[in-house]
Amino acid sequence: MSAELIERVLEQADALGMSHTSLGYFDATGVFRSKRYAVRHLKKAMTEGIPWLALPSGMSPADDGIYSNRWVDPAGGYSDGVVRMDPESCRAMPFDSAGEGLLMVGEFTGPVAEHCPRALLRAELERLAALGFDLFGAFELEGAVLAETAESLRAKRAAEVAVVPGWDRVYSFVDQTGQSGLIDDLLESCETMGLPLETAHAEFTDILEVGMAPAIGLRIADNAGLYKAAAKIVAAKHDAYVSFMARRSEKDQGCGAHINVSLKDRSSGESVFFDEQAEHRLTGTARHFIGGLLTYLPELFLLLAPNLNSYKRYAPGIFTPLNNSWSINNRTVALRVSNQSKGSARVEVRPAGADVCPHLALLAVCLAGRLGIEEKIEPPAPLTGNGWAETDTGAPPFPLEFSAAIAAFAGSEVARTHLGEGFVGDFVEDRKWQQETFAGTVTDWEIRTFSSL
Repeated sequence: MSAELIERVLEQADALGMSHTSLGYFDATGVFRSKRYAVRHLKKAMTEGIPWLALPSGMSPADDGIYSNRWVDPAGGYSDGVVRMDPESCRAMPFDSAGEGLLMVGEFTGPVAEHCPRALLRAELERLAALGFDLFGAFELEGAVLAETAESLRAKRAAEVAVVPGWDRVYSFVDQTGQSGLIDDLLESCETMGLPLETAHAEFTDILEVGMAPAIGLRIADNAGLYKAAAKIVAAKHDAYVSFMARRSEKDQGCGAHINVSLKDRSSGESVFFDEQAEHRLTGTARHFIGGLLTYLPELFLLLAPNLNSYKRYAPGIFTPLNNSWSINNRTVALRVSNQSKGSARVEVRPAGADVCPHLALLAVCLAGRLGIEEKIEPPAPLTGNGWAETDTGAPPFPLEFSAAIAAFAGSEVARTHLGEGFVGDFVEDRKWQQETFAGTVTDWEIRTFSSL
């Protein structure tokens, strides 16, 4: 870790005259867990790390239950883990009362690291670097803009959830201008935080979609995770709430997360995906990366669709990929490849919902693509036409039901070898907790259907 970079962070904090700064980590649900920490201990936080209760890593997304037995440890006294802050993640934090603050992202070290999404992603990026590549890319994220609060949502049935009016038409200049207060505030806040948005627009009813600026490595996922937090903070100022739930209503579109990635040569910084003279203008490295995604994403699918609700998106007619396929500039397939130029050549991985933990979703993509390169996996021919209607793509199918995805991940040798037995075991048990809890819950539909019996 660069001593020069650490000193630069300390100088920045001193120049702002802060007594405390915001430090945090991402848990396996993608929630950013943070605390205000005294600046006088900031150097230690970046070098040795700071003690942090590991229990929140086992909380449900709504913090209404603890579902990972590994963190429920009264015999061990609920001991601390150690989170070390990454000085490269340091950025401005505009939500302090004074308007100027700093924020840093860290990751668990020691035994807890094997369950830390950022630590797992870092290890995978280092394997990719050993092959001579850096991961380059960005997330596109869709969120439903609701006339609700977190508290009001928990008290409502799905049909009662209110949306903020004025998001009715795709790309509508009139509709978007009507929401310019929220959008401008969000654009400015994200720019200040060093996670600039390249695009922001209305996407179907009540959905705001943003495209993030490309970044390298860990920052791709950090930016996506921090954007989800920033969107909620900014929306609250405008009496709204942004939900990244995969699908809020069977009558509406779902919220997706499109993961755009390419590889750069670590020595030259040049893209290694584009070849003007090659078939489809794709290099062998790009083909093999695509081959790896097609081969291994089915068994890693739980990282792209981690929740019971995630699977409500996999329905016809709502622009969600329904099979494991690839094509050139085609939004009806799972892997949309852009090959127009060297600068824009990339793979857009489209199956994930916006409810993902960005670090784990990017980890799945990085791992599958790397294995494709190492094993020189050639993809089948790209699909043409309507990918939704295709039944035989030449690749193994995605497990589009929650129980099937859990079973695939639990049985994946690739996951256990590269992510660790402990992480896979806990992640599977967490998903089973969702299944079991939902199975014991009486739903609105059951009341409507069976109450008159």
